[in-house]
Amino acid sequence: MMAREPIVHVGNPPPKPLMIWDGDCHFCRRWIERWRARTAGRVEYEPSQNAARRFPEISASEFASAVILVRTDGTVYRGAEAVFRSLTFAPQRAWLFSLYSKMPGFAPIADAAYRSISRHRQLASAVTRLLWGEDVSRPSYIMTRRIFLRVVGVIYLIAFISLWWQIDGLIGDNGISPAHEFFSAVRANYGVRAVAALPSLCWLNASNTALQALCATGVIASLVLIIRSVPVVALLVCFVSYLSLTVAGQTFLSFQWDILLLEAGFLAIFFAPWRHPRSAAVPVVAFFLLKFLLFKLMFMSGVVKLSSHDDSWWNLTALDYHYWTQPLPTVFGWWAHQSPEWFRKFSTFFVLFVESIVPFFIWAPRRLRYSACALLILLQILIALTGNYCFFNLLTIALCLLLIDDAVAGTVRCAVRGPRSARALPERLSIFAAVAVLVITLPLNGWLIFSAFKPDAEMP
Repeated sequence: MMAREPIVHVGNPPPKPLMIWDGDCHFCRRWIERWRARTAGRVEYEPSQNAARRFPEISASEFASAVILVRTDGTVYRGAEAVFRSLTFAPQRAWLFSLYSKMPGFAPIADAAYRSISRHRQLASAVTRLLWGEDVSRPSYIMTRRIFLRVVGVIYLIAFISLWWQIDGLIGDNGISPAHEFFSAVRANYGVRAVAALPSLCWLNASNTALQALCATGVIASLVLIIRSVPVVALLVCFVSYLSLTVAGQTFLSFQWDILLLEAGFLAIFFAPWRHPRSAAVPVVAFFLLKFLLFKLMFMSGVVKLSSHDDSWWNLTALDYHYWTQPLPTVFGWWAHQSPEWFRKFSTFFVLFVESIVPFFIWAPRRLRYSACALLILLQILIALTGNYCFFNLLTIALCLLLIDDAVAGTVRCAVRGPRSARALPERLSIFAAVAVLVITLPLNGWLIFSAFKPDAEMP
């Protein structure tokens, strides 16, 4: 379809596109601030109570019923079309007007939705307050990223130090399963293909000294990451070192928390700033990948329980067995096992609810997202209190912190995506690499989620 004709032309056009809104509308006042941030000074905003006298061609009823966009050539648009046309001045949002103007059926639906909201502004304002609170402006995650990367550094430090003390006895020259023998056997059976299938610096040297050097390197890189110095380089060193040790560690380093640390640590490389960590824009794609990792982790954890054909999850008796069959139960796990049956059933229901339903709130507006964060963190704390899962719970909590934006800390807001021209070459390369990772891993992640519903399905 074609865009419709403007409702009127004014004889006194503004020097900049001007969005006029009802200053008495609380709903409008909240969302105008979000639009203002989107358009970043390319569009002016003014309440109709101030602007009406400048444009006598527009009736008072039109000002009261919808937002008005006055362009520099004097053309005037109202309602949903005014909103979508204003977004042509917002970076990376012009495609929305293309949908409105060209996709069949989109404009009538958007117009109808706008009219409905306009007629029920008080209800829309109440819903906005319920879901977003008083602030609906675009969230920023500068402080969130800083805390997240520091926590990842702490987790890497825990992983490297705990492994350092054990590595000689596990995979050292005289260990339970010497790494050099493992690599020799793999090379003998698979030849040069083994190096690509099992990437590790230990192919070069798997002696005790080399293994300890990798642990020491990881510890140093973790400390560098914690103090936020060259975070991308520190994350890259941590990832390569831990990947090398994980491959060399065989069975001893094949647990869920080791794999999760590798995946989270890898994605964090593209999430971290190259320079100016206090103000550098948060890359959208890398941020999405980390949030999707949290969604995938939690949602699959819930679905696989229900699709496992184990009746104990459906009749809510799974925790009758869990507390005394889990890894290294704690004293709190013993007490949890002594709890009444109704409480254990309620706890099982809580686990299934938090893991299967709550992950969808990761993508919800602020207040639902905060609620999801609180419930996910609470579940991880309860799991950690009753059993020893190494740093798995701490790492999951670190991912949950990404659901909290800077509004909690009251920090100055910053656009999630900075101007493309202002980005340095390394930052642009990180963005391109993150996009490549998204494209490559999306089919695999889709298959993994599908396999949670169909555990017996064979991979194509």
